[in-house]
Amino acid sequence: MKKTSIRHEHFKSYQAIRHKYPGAVVLLKIAGDYTAFQQDAELIQQLTGNSISQFPGIGNTCHFSITEIDRILHKLVKAGNKVALCDPLENP
Repeated sequence: MKKTSIRHEHFKSYQAIRHKYPGAVVLLKIAGDYTAFQQDAELIQQLTGNSISQFPGIGNTCHFSITEIDRILHKLVKAGNKVALCDPLENP
C-alpha cells in the first residue's frame, strides 16, 4: 500500500467534523485512501486488524484504500457505529 501524505490541515478538518458530528466515526478521503484519526483509528484497527501509524502532533492514524470501504463500513455499522464519509472540498 502506498504511503498517504497526512498534513495538519487534514487533522484540523477531522477535529471540526468530529465536533459537528459527535459519536460518528469520521473517515476523511485523502488522495486514494480513507484515513481515520485517534479513537476512530483505534476502533478500525480493533474491528479490521488494519495497522495504525503515529504522526507527530496528530497521534494515531489508520488508513486504507478506497477499494476497502465496503468491507470497513460493513464492520463499523454492524458494530453499531455511525459513520461520516468525508471528501475534500476544493476552493474554486
